[in-house]
Amino acid sequence: MDFYVLKLLPILMGKGETAMFKNAGKGYKGFVVGVVITAAVTLPFTTFAQSLQKSISVVYNDIKVNVNGSTVTLKDEAGTVLDPFNYAGSVYVPLRGVSEALGMNVTYDSTSKTVTINGGGGGGQPPTGTPPTGGTGTSGTGSTGTGTTTGATTSGSTDDTGLTQQVTQGPYYVTGTSQLTGGNLNYDSLTGEKIKVKGYVYAGATGTTPVAGAKVEIWQADDSGNYHPNSNGAASSYTASQLSLRGYVLTDANGYYEYTTIYPGEYTGRTRHIHTNTTATGYKSVITQLIIPSLSGDKMTAAQDNIAQSLPAYNQVTFTEVDGLPTTTFNYRLAAN
Repeated sequence: MDFYVLKLLPILMGKGETAMFKNAGKGYKGFVVGVVITAAVTLPFTTFAQSLQKSISVVYNDIKVNVNGSTVTLKDEAGTVLDPFNYAGSVYVPLRGVSEALGMNVTYDSTSKTVTINGGGGGGQPPTGTPPTGGTGTSGTGSTGTGTTTGATTSGSTDDTGLTQQVTQGPYYVTGTSQLTGGNLNYDSLTGEKIKVKGYVYAGATGTTPVAGAKVEIWQADDSGNYHPNSNGAASSYTASQLSLRGYVLTDANGYYEYTTIYPGEYTGRTRHIHTNTTATGYKSVITQLIIPSLSGDKMTAAQDNIAQSLPAYNQVTFTEVDGLPTTTFNYRLAAN
């Protein structure tokens, strides 16, 4: 379900024009307030159309949506593309799509007829100009440092009990990516410190019943805080050279998986993190994020990141050097269908 209730542009946009959205500090908080107010005003014409039996005529003018310099494709919960439209001199865009592009979760309670928006300010966008400069690692210098990586102090927990918590997929999820060869997410050899992530996929909130053949999709920013591509859609829409730091691994008979990658960079509005989407036959899929330790000089830590704070402490991973490679363990727990 989606809601065409975000009325932000009181102008009639021409064919092919672009709706611009930005989020930064206090201005972003104002944007969230605007969403809540306008949703209350416009919901009767859209979400509750069936109960009110009101028909409207709208115009689709191929309007593009630009979030902090990057064009995004807005989709509903099922992944169907939803286009903005003109109505009565205003442009309406899908609330869910824009909110998720800004790192916010949207839910709808049909009983109370309430749209709830959570996580404002946590989404952020990769920079379109000069990448952010990282700080000094625990050994060496640069955006991620070299050698042992322990990062800043985190509240990481070794207790993995409880179903893995779902968060927004964000605006840079590309479907249909390829299985990783040898579990190597950095198949294009981008610069950055090599790290390893390993763990198990289990059935249920507790216990050690493995889920064999589970698919763990991974995507992340490079060490400068840029995604490849800085967009979404299907992998078939891009050339191989445009796709980096994206792919999936499968669990073995014991539910075990592992992959290597590079230490992800931070970017405006987000601390360092890795996205994953875990799916398996007979289980509910779950999209979550591994929150990676901040480094000295970072502009945002997990404590300042709303999405990081919405996740259990377990998602704030830590690294230990194993055979010379910084390694972390993250287990997934899936609910049955």
